[in-house]
Amino acid sequence: MRKCFVLVPLVLILTAGLFGCAGKPAVQVTNNTLFFDNFSQTNGTWTKQKDATGTIGYKNNHFDILVNSVDTMLIATAGKTFQDDVSIEVDARKVGGSDNNYFGVVCRYQNPDNYYMFLITSDGLSGILMNKDGVLSMISPGGNWLKMDGIKSGSVTNHIRVDCIGDALTVYANGKQVSDSYDHTFVGGDAGLVARSSRLEGGVEIQFDNFIVNKPVAQP
Repeated sequence: MRKCFVLVPLVLILTAGLFGCAGKPAVQVTNNTLFFDNFSQTNGTWTKQKDATGTIGYKNNHFDILVNSVDTMLIATAGKTFQDDVSIEVDARKVGGSDNNYFGVVCRYQNPDNYYMFLITSDGLSGILMNKDGVLSMISPGGNWLKMDGIKSGSVTNHIRVDCIGDALTVYANGKQVSDSYDHTFVGGDAGLVARSSRLEGGVEIQFDNFIVNKPVAQP
């Protein structure tokens, strides 16, 4: 049974720029795009780190988070400030470790103790969490991890989209809504990526690509 977890205070603040690369999947960058990185340039400004806990950095034209230790979370933010509503998208794939993992997107990051986190797992669960003053809590429906059909299990790519629009917080996997919540604690902030191991197993490795932050398009 999955349980609520305690935040490990290991946060790496990252910055990035706009890059292009022939042969990589096309990403639609528009006038509404606020930030984009496809991680094809290894001389970019995303922070690289390697220690006993895990490794974060460029790998094979992607951004890679490897969590070696059990019950450990690594967060990487883009080093930006987005004042208004945002829609964040990224491709994420498990390339190593157990399906009992967590990975996804961080939104409205204020500091290491205050942000929203939108997670899916390689065994098909989803959840939205809030870290407020260092206390992590589940704020998605029922306060539990939910099994959702839209999430692809195992070592395949999931396209994740997160909308932080007003007090509406929504996460999609492969075009299908998998969780939502309403909260107005944080307004504006940074955006980023997260991966976490389970309480029993380390060795979780998540590969990210095509990270993009857009200004949401108004619906008619």
